[in-house]
Amino acid sequence: MRIDLKEKNHFLTVFKTFFNQTIDRAIDGISIDSRNIKKNDLFIAIKGENFDGNDFIDQALRNGASYTLSSNKNKNSHHLLVEDLHAFIKKLSIIWLKSFDGKIVGITGSNGKTTTKDLITHLLQFKFKVEKTLGNYNTSISVPLSIFSFSLDSEIYVLELGANKIGDIEYLSSIVNPDYGVITSIAAAHLDGFGSIENIEKEKKSILNHSTKKYNFNELKPNSLEIDLKEYKSKIFIKNLEIASHVTNDIFKDCNLPALKRDLLISYLESFEMPPGRGDILSLNKVKIIDDSYNANPDSVKAALDYLSCFKKYRKFFVFGDMKELGDNEESFHSEIGQYADGKTDILFTIGKLAKNAQSNSNNFALSLHFNDNFSLLEKLTELLTDGDIILIKGSRSMQLDQLIDELKNVK
Repeated sequence: MRIDLKEKNHFLTVFKTFFNQTIDRAIDGISIDSRNIKKNDLFIAIKGENFDGNDFIDQALRNGASYTLSSNKNKNSHHLLVEDLHAFIKKLSIIWLKSFDGKIVGITGSNGKTTTKDLITHLLQFKFKVEKTLGNYNTSISVPLSIFSFSLDSEIYVLELGANKIGDIEYLSSIVNPDYGVITSIAAAHLDGFGSIENIEKEKKSILNHSTKKYNFNELKPNSLEIDLKEYKSKIFIKNLEIASHVTNDIFKDCNLPALKRDLLISYLESFEMPPGRGDILSLNKVKIIDDSYNANPDSVKAALDYLSCFKKYRKFFVFGDMKELGDNEESFHSEIGQYADGKTDILFTIGKLAKNAQSNSNNFALSLHFNDNFSLLEKLTELLTDGDIILIKGSRSMQLDQLIDELKNVK
């Protein structure tokens, strides 16, 4: 990840207060990847599970970095040492945000964070100067870096806050202190890190401890829409839009602006583009693909299958890949999906050791096959596809099912 600093002088002023040594070089951007360093970048050396950024400090300086920063010592005079990197980034972010006079919307949840974030941003931008975290930059490092890339004269920041272990949401929400704290949903996801659904719920709800206005849409029903999208959009998208409309109208009300009514909402949505891999429908000649390949957990897969079942006039394919990080009950979660798919799809293709548990002998499937690799699945899929078919592709990111979609674009 790399960001450009829009507020270079402000960032440098805040940054200097943490160090006793002279900092006289410009800082124009920040990167945590030594390979994409640009001249005058600050390189933050992060230590991860599979790599250690400290190993690339010299490379970053050779590539043009002004300074490098980590909690490890280095002899280079342009290396800056901090005792605790995450504590430093938190303090830096809090001080930086003190100069921001606008409102902050913080969004977390097991499903729909990115789509809801993009919808809220899209609806607000017709009245305000709005900035948002890009893509799925929702971690303890990427959220602060995203904030540093924003302008201080913006009126609203819309931030996605992600978590895969206990403490992540508490940490991020204590930094950003949202004016509007939003929970989209609470479901089984990242159970390897959380251990139980109760821990997930507790962690997601921690955003509310730091929020002025609190929205837990896992318990609170959002205001219903004045438009009917049931034939065109999935239940998850509709709920995300209801949440976005609900929060947006509250912000408009707080700013003495009229609420979004039916015709205006429809016109605003005409220019909205779904985030990649979150349920958008792609038309390839006379075949349709529901691209839900970005990620998966049991609740989101079931919602996607409900959406697929609505396409009555199509022959329906369900391509199902492993759902990762589901803990000790991962096999039963996958078996449950196979049972849930019964009657909702005509053809079931599974890929991955876990997804194989979804295989069923049900007579309600015209065909049910398991594959060991994407290539063989693609080969069979292209052999069977005919005009009037629709394919739902759903699985965790690591299954790389988006590659199937790229290949299908070339075939059909």
